Amino acid sequence: MFCYQRSFSLPTEVVTAERFWALVRAPRTSELIDGYRKTGDAALKRKLPAFIFQATFEETVSKKGNKGAWRCQAGSRLNGLCVMDIDHVESPQEVHGEWLKVHGDLKALGVQLIYITPSGKGLKIVFKADAEKGNLIDNQHAMAKVLGVEVDESCKDASRMSFICKESDILFLDNELFTYENPDFGKKFDEAYRAGNSQPTSPLPAFAHRREAPQSFERITHDCPLGECHKVKSPVENTTPPKGEMEGASYHGIPYQKIVEAWIGDKKVEPGDRHRTSLILADHLRYITDNDPKLIEQILRETPFVKQIIEERNEDVATTVKSAQSYEFLKGIPKRMREALSKAGAIAVESSKLKVESSAAANADNDVYGVLPLEAWAEELQEMSAYYPCLKELFLNVHPHKLAAVWFSSAALFGTLMTRAYYHFWYEPELVRRLNYCIFIIGDPGAGKNIVEKFYKKIADPMIQADQCLIDAVNRYKEGRTERTTSTKAQKGEALKRPVVGIRVHPARTATGEFIRHMNAAIETVQGEPVNLHMFSFDAELDNVTKQNKGGDWKDREILELKAFHNEQDGQMYANQESVTGMFNVFWNFIYTGTPYALHRKVNQRNFGTGMSTRLAVIPLPDKGMAKRHQQVDSGANETLRTWAYRLDKVEGELPIEPLNDETYEWQTSHLEIAEFNGDKADRTLLKRIPYYGIGISLPFILMRHWDEWQEKKTLTMDDRDKRLCRLAMEIQYKCQQFFFGEMAFNYFADQNKEFVQRRRTTRYDDCFRKLPDEFKTQQFKDCFNTNDSATSRALKRLKADGIIEKLSYGVYKKLVQELP
Repeated sequence: MFCYQRSFSLPTEVVTAERFWALVRAPRTSELIDGYRKTGDAALKRKLPAFIFQATFEETVSKKGNKGAWRCQAGSRLNGLCVMDIDHVESPQEVHGEWLKVHGDLKALGVQLIYITPSGKGLKIVFKADAEKGNLIDNQHAMAKVLGVEVDESCKDASRMSFICKESDILFLDNELFTYENPDFGKKFDEAYRAGNSQPTSPLPAFAHRREAPQSFERITHDCPLGECHKVKSPVENTTPPKGEMEGASYHGIPYQKIVEAWIGDKKVEPGDRHRTSLILADHLRYITDNDPKLIEQILRETPFVKQIIEERNEDVATTVKSAQSYEFLKGIPKRMREALSKAGAIAVESSKLKVESSAAANADNDVYGVLPLEAWAEELQEMSAYYPCLKELFLNVHPHKLAAVWFSSAALFGTLMTRAYYHFWYEPELVRRLNYCIFIIGDPGAGKNIVEKFYKKIADPMIQADQCLIDAVNRYKEGRTERTTSTKAQKGEALKRPVVGIRVHPARTATGEFIRHMNAAIETVQGEPVNLHMFSFDAELDNVTKQNKGGDWKDREILELKAFHNEQDGQMYANQESVTGMFNVFWNFIYTGTPYALHRKVNQRNFGTGMSTRLAVIPLPDKGMAKRHQQVDSGANETLRTWAYRLDKVEGELPIEPLNDETYEWQTSHLEIAEFNGDKADRTLLKRIPYYGIGISLPFILMRHWDEWQEKKTLTMDDRDKRLCRLAMEIQYKCQQFFFGEMAFNYFADQNKEFVQRRRTTRYDDCFRKLPDEFKTQQFKDCFNTNDSATSRALKRLKADGIIEKLSYGVYKKLVQELP
């Protein structure tokens, strides 16, 4: 019995035979593996699920406090299987064929599974471990000697994972793989592995000591009957350049050795911890060395405690680096490395302090928002602020846990200014999509929701200023009509004509008729085509919006809110002369701030089924931090926001977003697969509209980042950072959807299952049919149903025509179904 991990962020699950075949036969698996072999893009491989053949895992608590069977060595439970990885195999099928010629029955060697790795240039061998030969790495060396191959030393840990293969890459499989377990092996070695000790317990075979092998031979041949195809590669020569070549290597002008010293700090690396510490250091160095393994190895070799273990036991630093290369690449620089960079002077100290403060705040036991990864979001957004215009200005003096709310609300404002632009989404790509936003910022009273209003006044300035002259025209018209009722002279003047104005900014207290009239009038010609401009509403009190809906002319607001997200069609045909008659599409973005109770009055269990919840982006604004007496002042921040607002207000035409389409499709598909696997209708529902926010929230800032290219070529050359920004928006939206509406969605489907269950009625006719044998004669039918010859003939004819029975011979019939439909 072994387990698998669907993604790095999920706990492991035990693998059944059915699940194994479903994974290796999945079209998605073949798509990712074929793409990886074609492009060499390791990101495709990392999207594959992974098997952990050698162990299962007990329930532990993750760093984020979540319980589950996480893939960590401290919770491992060895099952008696062992995995050996063979790299750099040019012809895996030929190698397997040679093994069959020499050894015949591979099962006799204990082999359970052999498959070609995702690269197409390696083999994975799963076999039964022998406790008498030692632990996992000892058994690998023993099997390697039998097969005449070289062991990948990085496969020694109990938590080592193996990316899955596609079905056509399986060269050998014994069904015992799915049930095999050797408790004695676990009893002997579990304790050592949980303590972090996975080193060999017995002397290595001569050929395994690669550092001690003769350097004069290009390749080394063992006594293996397989001949040339299994010659083991000679040891990797020390590629470390002379010490002089290391001088001058730096990160942002700071020498790497100074950063490493800051990383180690005052902590003395004791014997017993040195290898593990060097592995962690190699992992962290990836983030500041462009993931260059040669440079990482050079830095490690110059590190004092690594020098010690090289001198003492000729430590294989290259293998340490190779092991670190297989670790998951996190979203941002690890915390310990960030602190080291700060100490060394490569990152602003103030930014580091903010992160430390936010970390302490996140641990507050009484924080209802503590289940959300606010700190992780803040770290990533602060990192992104160095690359995307306006983020730095928006985040000035804002507590880290409030950054997500500021980002979403400001993105909605910038995106609304881009109302003359459009894009094509991967779902129904023929449709023209607009940047639509329905944003609620929710926080307790006094949490600082006024920050959203502050940015609204700054960023929405182009719309506010454009509306002012239109509002003046409407007021003059109204004053003129009033004068007609009181002045005889005015009554003799020319008839007043109602101004056709497309006022875009509307408060909560707006009549439906006025709103529709303005929306129909707010049309501009863009690239020869008429384009409806978005209406926009902001209100600092969500309760005010909800109460305006209870009566008066604004009674249809909820339907307009629902239809706004996809610009759906609505219409009205009232009898009064003032109202607009006809059909129209709804173009309306809105941002409201309010309390959790106001949100509950707006969206609750009773109205969850309307679909409003999945259209909303509800982002929390925690009441965090203390107001500073002397706040940081950036004299150019307001001007920067205003400049970009007026630039984006002029953006028009199609926005090329194909990389974002790829990213959103991949993200949603992977999450929907998990929801399908779990049979979770609630989660599936919440996932449906998240990609729209991934695009809508990230796109304004991506456009700002590539502004010069857009101005010159009308193209957007997006990189991995832009895709990561899009993915971050989706992750925030997903987590917030689960936080605010997850329980409602679950209860909705639970209630639906209870209320809409049809009771199956069993009739006498059904019972008689059920009693018939699978093959029956006409007389048996007559006896069972108690019918005469005429009725029997009609019934048999009808059942045959309906495909329920078939005629075998004269007077003999066969049932094709066991139950009548």
